[in-house]
Amino acid sequence: MKKLIVVSSAIMAFSLLVAPAVFAAPMSSCITSPEGCPLPDANITDIGKLMGFLSKVASWIFIALLFMAFIFIIVGGFTYVSSKGDPKAIGTAKNYIIYALIGVAVGVLAKGLIYVVCNILGANCPILF
Repeated sequence: MKKLIVVSSAIMAFSLLVAPAVFAAPMSSCITSPEGCPLPDANITDIGKLMGFLSKVASWIFIALLFMAFIFIIVGGFTYVSSKGDPKAIGTAKNYIIYALIGVAVGVLAKGLIYVVCNILGANCPILF
């Protein structure tokens, strides 16, 4: 079980590190211009920008949570199928699936809470990214 957690965490960390480079805009115009590339407006000056930033961070964490839950549901299903009637293995498989679904439910509630706070504060926060 430790091996699965380590491997899935490594895959998730690698995908979070690679994703910005993969989805970044092409920089060909910046290379040819003499003044270089302008820096993005990263200054958080009001509550709207802060909540937008927090919403983006929460979206990345939510996607990682969904990925981990998917892995654990697959592992739980495989454990259930390969249990051969052993009650201990069946209980372990059911726990994998139940805890994965509880994790997804908590993640959805957390993401929804951020969206509700954005609406209360009047900030413009996207649901996903």
